[in-house]
Amino acid sequence: MSGSNTAANGRNNSWLDLVRAMAIILVLLRHGERALGHEADLGPLQTISINGWTGVDIFFVLSGYLIASHLLRAGLGTGHFSFGRYLVMRALRIVPAYLAVIGLILFGAFPLYTIDENQLLLRVGYHLLFLQDYLPSNINVVFWSLGVEEKFYLLAPVLIFVVLRWRSTTGKATILASCFLLPVLLRFEAYARVEAPIDYTQFFRVFRSPFHMTVEGLVVGVTIAVVQASGHLRPSGSRGMVILVASTVLLLGWMSSHDFMAEIDMTDAVWQPVAVAIIAGGLTLGAVLLGGTSMPAHRPVNMLARLSYCLYLVHLPLIPTAVAIATSKGMWLFWPIYLALSLGAAVLLHVAVEKPFLLWKDRIATRQTIGAPISAA
Repeated sequence: MSGSNTAANGRNNSWLDLVRAMAIILVLLRHGERALGHEADLGPLQTISINGWTGVDIFFVLSGYLIASHLLRAGLGTGHFSFGRYLVMRALRIVPAYLAVIGLILFGAFPLYTIDENQLLLRVGYHLLFLQDYLPSNINVVFWSLGVEEKFYLLAPVLIFVVLRWRSTTGKATILASCFLLPVLLRFEAYARVEAPIDYTQFFRVFRSPFHMTVEGLVVGVTIAVVQASGHLRPSGSRGMVILVASTVLLLGWMSSHDFMAEIDMTDAVWQPVAVAIIAGGLTLGAVLLGGTSMPAHRPVNMLARLSYCLYLVHLPLIPTAVAIATSKGMWLFWPIYLALSLGAAVLLHVAVEKPFLLWKDRIATRQTIGAPISAA
């Protein structure tokens, strides 16, 4: 496979890395801004930051696209695909760094970050089973999305297999559209049963965290991969750039308008996730179309994307330390301290834990000749 085709199919595509880098930056901004406690008179940048939870939705779309692309290349539905090998490779990608951070938290390795020890064994147990999207994600709140991702890893081969069984484009589109609309209907039904207005805690527990309530982005990513595999989505630098820039401007402009979660009504609980998933799909689609088009100064982007998973895991437990240092030295130091601590810890976690297992994963992929590994998938 040529280098341009490789990039177009999601591997070694710096534009996808750019979208991934944007996602982790938004998440970092979200939790940093919340730690500062700004609640009123937010400027545009602060408002974008407080709405940075949308970065998780961008990750979902990327994950849907990359996993579906991998499954389509790996020969799903043929005698060449091994479900067991697929699960091993996914586990090597996600689990080691995740377990390492759980262990570090339990042993108090993050200064000033504490967790409630009540029923700790039970809570660790359901985190090991990746059930924290349905049960409280109270070891590290960001772990909730890993519960969603792991369930998607288990169900994605089934979804792709069913889509591939349908010969007609209409049949494929019907299946994917149904999967996209299902969480919308479930949220609508759930909202009809709650007493409005709802606060953020209730919104997160009922509408945001559970897997079945938040799969639109994953389905959008799968759809992009299926359309690409069918030959209807070919690289185009000009179209890709227009879509990527337009989606970025639209997302950031919308995010700067108001705090999405300040007052949660039906629009926020039911329809807002649809809009975020579609815009995140635009970002991913633009990056896919740009595959094979060179990106200036791509190395810092590639590096940040490579560290994005470790950054996601470690940044939140480091916030109390950053706040404590900034409180004594000057709050203007919070952001550089917070970002420096997060980046340093992410590098250590990547080098010590994540990278060795990724190399093992790559060796399995090469030995089994199921296609080159998806970068940071």
